[in-house]
Amino acid sequence: LGYIRRYTAVLDPERMGCGLLVFCRVKLLHINREIADGFVARIGKMPEVLECYNTSGEYDYMLKIRTADMKQYQEFILNKLGTVESLGSVESIFVLSEVKEACGLNI
Repeated sequence: LGYIRRYTAVLDPERMGCGLLVFCRVKLLHINREIADGFVARIGKMPEVLECYNTSGEYDYMLKIRTADMKQYQEFILNKLGTVESLGSVESIFVLSEVKEACGLNI
């Protein structure tokens, strides 16, 4: 009936070599349908980006990103996200500890 989207395994990020968790807020230079679609298409091809949300407020998108460490995150910003032509600004929020993590809806 369409209630179940997918089945998935939840892996330990530390053991998988992805210990750094970052929420990255992105503001585009300007936005219209073509720019938004292009941004979403580019983000969809970046394996470091686990989740992407279009948000209201000062920033246009919120990204959930996992990398091995700060050096790999810096390389991601410079060599991947930073190459998006419509990118205006980025704010990185580094997660110190995960207090609660859910993978779906509680019913």
